[in-house]
Amino acid sequence: MTHPDAKSVVLAYLRAIDARDPEAITATLHDDAVFHIPGDHPLAGAWVGFDEILNKFMLPLMERFTPDAPYTVETRGLVAEGDTVVLDCVARSTARAGVPYETDIVSVYTVRDGRIAVMREYFDTQYFTRTLFPAG
Repeated sequence: MTHPDAKSVVLAYLRAIDARDPEAITATLHDDAVFHIPGDHPLAGAWVGFDEILNKFMLPLMERFTPDAPYTVETRGLVAEGDTVVLDCVARSTARAGVPYETDIVSVYTVRDGRIAVMREYFDTQYFTRTLFPAG
């Protein structure tokens, strides 16, 4: 069986995120995918499998944004070598409090059998927490 290259898989994942399409997102993730999200905030941790990734990370994250505001990911750079893809991007939306949200992110993906097996994401966790989880 021939699988798409790692870069194509990550680009398909990004298109699915922009479209907020859970089925398309699922199609890009390995059944036992692991997302590592750093920091000291309610969404930090290692989420294993699509159910955890969706229900403990993605959906709670999307609840922090205004529902009618787009959530976009602008790719600044994408480098792929073998099964590894490194993405440099900017995520933009509007937080529930009405303030603009814009953060630089670097994500490192490992693709196995044509689907994302591991994603490690690096971003300003203090800004993330301050903007999306305001005190009070």
